[in-house]
Amino acid sequence: MMNEVKEADLMKVLLAIDNSKGILDRIFQMTQSIAGVDSIITLIKVKEIIESVRCLQPDVLVMDLYLLDGAVLDVMKEMRSVKKKPTMMILTEQPYTNIEDYLKVAGADFVLNKSLEFELIVKILSRLSEKHKENPQQLAF
Repeated sequence: MMNEVKEADLMKVLLAIDNSKGILDRIFQMTQSIAGVDSIITLIKVKEIIESVRCLQPDVLVMDLYLLDGAVLDVMKEMRSVKKKPTMMILTEQPYTNIEDYLKVAGADFVLNKSLEFELIVKILSRLSEKHKENPQQLAF
């Protein structure tokens, strides 16, 4: 009984990945094996992501750099007005470090190359889940 995880204790991860259903499915499957994580798949339009963040209040938001109808920067601008800002993990295939620097200045917590650092995505989510169990009110890596 004590090991049961209540839904409110789960770390909510919102996945907004548009250009590869394969990547989305793979991340979703891998996050299902992380104890204490509730992965939510959303549609990938900027407006829908913003509304989902406001309604669902995820702890972590995983997004592609390029979305169906805009860019991740469109979502990040709107995050300034959200009460509970999620930890933001941006996935890209762009190898340029200036993109990573720019995204971090804009508010990204993690910028990962989804082709080269795929396993790192799950490791980071696992670590964040452990931190969430310790203090659900604040996530820090």
